[in-house]
Amino acid sequence: MGKIVKRALAVAAVAAGVSVAGPVSQASATQDFVTPRYQMTCSTGTTGSTGAYWGYATCYSPYVSKWKVRVSCSFGLNPESVFIYTDSSDGWKTLYPTSSCYWGVNYVEVVEGV
Repeated sequence: MGKIVKRALAVAAVAAGVSVAGPVSQASATQDFVTPRYQMTCSTGTTGSTGAYWGYATCYSPYVSKWKVRVSCSFGLNPESVFIYTDSSDGWKTLYPTSSCYWGVNYVEVVEGV
């Protein structure tokens, strides 16, 4: 089980073209943070439109780090990526789950592995 590091509010369900997510735009939302376990510098965001909203995280790992991305969809599944290992030689790494959200994204999480 990994440790949930950060939830970034993202795109919520869209009704009649009006976002109900609050201060976050439909196209993308970015929250910058540093993870506690591996000291990765990360940002999360969303992209897409109705039928294919994607949540993602971009992280830089100064040390060998095990992490994945978890996305909370407005309705339906909550896709996750697989765990990956990165370090400083990988530079900035962007990771998406293998499936998208149809109606929108509630939030995106970076989960650090043990």
